[in-house]
Amino acid sequence: MSKALPLLVLSLLLLPSWGQEKKNDAASEFPALQFLPKGSVIEGISIPRYENHQVSALLLADKLRVKSRTAVELEKLHAELYAEDGSQTDISTDSVEYSFATKVARTTGTAKVQDPRFSASGKGVIFNTSTRKGFLHGPVKTTISTARLSEKKGSKK
Repeated sequence: MSKALPLLVLSLLLLPSWGQEKKNDAASEFPALQFLPKGSVIEGISIPRYENHQVSALLLADKLRVKSRTAVELEKLHAELYAEDGSQTDISTDSVEYSFATKVARTTGTAKVQDPRFSASGKGVIFNTSTRKGFLHGPVKTTISTARLSEKKGSKK
């Protein structure tokens, strides 16, 4: 796969959706996917997300496979979510399917979450990118940071 293809895909993110689709249909599509046939594979994905002119998230994946004009599958996903206070949450999983129509990501396999307040791992995650809320399927193993608990106790005194 050409190294220029990821650059092409990222540049297409800035373009409006082309074609004769209805507005509702076009809104549920990822603009670049209309140029890639189902089954296309892109390697070495890096997609930043910006809010208020600052990076709020960075998505990294070894491979992106086009499932349809509204859905993709990502392999070896690592996502970094940046909070306004400067903290960072990392999420990693072997495989995730994402629908641009529903804004829902579903992992297949073990998922790990590392946050300054806790770390957790479970059998899978469902995450809605619109609401920024998700659910970690069990069995789940969670470890809460004692440093964070100490800070909270200290601030109450």
